[in-house]
Amino acid sequence: MVDPKAHAPESRDAHAIAPLESLVQPLRDGGLAVTVEVIDDRHVDRALPDAATDAALLVIGTDHVPGGGRERGHLSRHLVAHAHCSVAVVPSLDEAQHRREGVVVGVDGSDVSHRALAFGADEAARLRATLTIVSTWMPVPVSLDVNMTYDPMPYDLQGPTEAFAQTAVDEAHTRHPGLDVRTLVVEGDPATAIADASTSARLTVVGTHGRSGLARLFLGSVSAAVLENATAVTVAVR
Repeated sequence: MVDPKAHAPESRDAHAIAPLESLVQPLRDGGLAVTVEVIDDRHVDRALPDAATDAALLVIGTDHVPGGGRERGHLSRHLVAHAHCSVAVVPSLDEAQHRREGVVVGVDGSDVSHRALAFGADEAARLRATLTIVSTWMPVPVSLDVNMTYDPMPYDLQGPTEAFAQTAVDEAHTRHPGLDVRTLVVEGDPATAIADASTSARLTVVGTHGRSGLARLFLGSVSAAVLENATAVTVAVR
């Protein structure tokens, strides 16, 4: 993207096209079909979803987003909300992070959660890595009588959530028999649980939303929070 107010049309080639062509040439040499497109627009949050209307995946490196963490968070939330496809956020990766291993995926039983699980299982199989399935639960106060008084000790959903997570394991194994799959079932905030599980992961996968299922994991803000604070390459599957 080129800010039309900052660069005249005659300078676009030197400023944008030529560097991109140089960057993608090694990919072409490796047999990958790559096209380069330069857009005259300074509004990244608007132009990127428009450019990816027919894409399967939109990828953005957060190092190239001006304005610091706040702007990167705004852009991540906007892309999750408005992109027509899945969104991948690539944070700054140092040498130690390149040695990360494993794929982490959050599940809650919604339709988009199944798609996130399939994406995560496919990537784990491709990378020959361990797939960690994260599911969380929050205490549910139980009504004691018709007057709607509640038990001060909320109902513990650890057992049912573990059983639900096992169905996700079975689903992953159906897709990729022999895949190394583990579960992490915890009480608490889902975005925090996913972030904690992702500290050494190579890839994190979440759904863009989801308001059904036992854990009710993805309530819109969860995927945005995970993307905003991503420490690993993170994909929000639509």
